[in-house]
Amino acid sequence: MPQVKRIENKEDYIGLLLEADPSKASIMKYLQDSDVYGLKLNDEIISLAVILHIDKNTLELKNLVTKSEYRNKGYAKRLLKHLCGNYKQKYSKMIVGTTENNIPFYVKQGFDKYEKTIKNYFIDNYEEEIKDGELVCTDLIYYSKDLKKK
Repeated sequence: MPQVKRIENKEDYIGLLLEADPSKASIMKYLQDSDVYGLKLNDEIISLAVILHIDKNTLELKNLVTKSEYRNKGYAKRLLKHLCGNYKQKYSKMIVGTTENNIPFYVKQGFDKYEKTIKNYFIDNYEEEIKDGELVCTDLIYYSKDLKKK
């Protein structure tokens, strides 16, 4: 049975985090101030979530990644659901910046309010072209989830 645990040795997981965000500099910028949680299955961390505290009401999901051999089995969804459940005690909103391809996943998880788009984010902030499947990523699109909503 998978269990969620807080990760203290965050830097040990850079390799996995790079699969969702290919910029080590970008990851290092938010990692220090973030909470990192892992979904553990049979003594192995298979999925990670990085949560940054924005203000007293708002959190940002900075990174959500699952090891490739465990993808599309609901592990990231399970981890995210667990964290939203925990954080709703203290916070009212979680935001996520994502690529066009991943919007349906986040909307299904309750991130159903469009917040903003940062045009050309991936072009301006990354040296090489960022691809998600066949899609070349250009804009960073933010959605939010009301953690208090039933």
